Amino acid sequence: RKASLSSFWSAFACDFIEAMAPNVSSHRGQLRVLRTAAWVVTAISGLHLASFVGSPFVSSLAAGGSRSLRSVRSAEGDAKQEEGAGGPMSFMTVEQDLELSPEEYAMALESEIEAQRGKYYINGVVKPGNLVVPWKPVDEKALEKEARRVLNKNGIKDPAGDDSVREDGDLSLAPVGDQDVSVRWVAGEPGTKIGYVVERKAKNAMSFQELASYEAMETSYLLVKDYAGHVYDYQDFLVPPGSYTYRVLCRYRSGDVQVVDQKDFVLREPGGADGLLSFAFFGVLIAALSLGSYFADQSPTA
Repeated sequence: RKASLSSFWSAFACDFIEAMAPNVSSHRGQLRVLRTAAWVVTAISGLHLASFVGSPFVSSLAAGGSRSLRSVRSAEGDAKQEEGAGGPMSFMTVEQDLELSPEEYAMALESEIEAQRGKYYINGVVKPGNLVVPWKPVDEKALEKEARRVLNKNGIKDPAGDDSVREDGDLSLAPVGDQDVSVRWVAGEPGTKIGYVVERKAKNAMSFQELASYEAMETSYLLVKDYAGHVYDYQDFLVPPGSYTYRVLCRYRSGDVQVVDQKDFVLREPGGADGLLSFAFFGVLIAALSLGSYFADQSPTA
């Protein structure tokens, strides 16, 4: 009925224009009649459109579209939340061991050895006379062992099996300056291990003294890692000169404690033999310069 009413008013506006336009003498008056008729038609069309939009059919479409939009947005939000908390692509962050053929592993090992070798040369340029420490040659066995450790840490396993990183060991002691000692060892497979303890005793002492433990906050880095081949490095500071025995212990979940390794070490007095050699060298140099100056003064002048 609303549509028929709108059609009636549209027809009325057209009849009005046809009736009034010939009776208006001036051009301005005819334009005024046309504008009035156009306004009437526009108003009637607007009322008709409003009634159509307000109809139950359009309202149901709008409500359905709104619900669909809300559903899509809700689904997008759920997907983002799922992705942020380990969603469909979270498997990309899972670390897995790589299974290589013996040839592929040999290539990877050679590449890693060369990468480790570059650390011993200035700016990584491997060439004669470019060592960072000129008097210390590169240890090829140490290079290969470090390369295997790095590959193992990154999940690249030796298909032939590498027993060197299965068990704890390779304890090494080295002086750092005049009063510090570096205690280094390589961890094997984690298994049921919890952490490590470093101990030291003087040469004539009866028992060891604990220096560091995985239980202490400042040395919590001694906790066992979840991979084999990690290199632990503990620094024993301000050690008095003398002879010592260092050892590393490993504690297991069962409560058992096993000795990883132990070694003797001698920390010399600062400026010991090296200082005497330096003093003797400078003494000889001064004596040679003095003799040369003396003989130069005794030579006849022209």
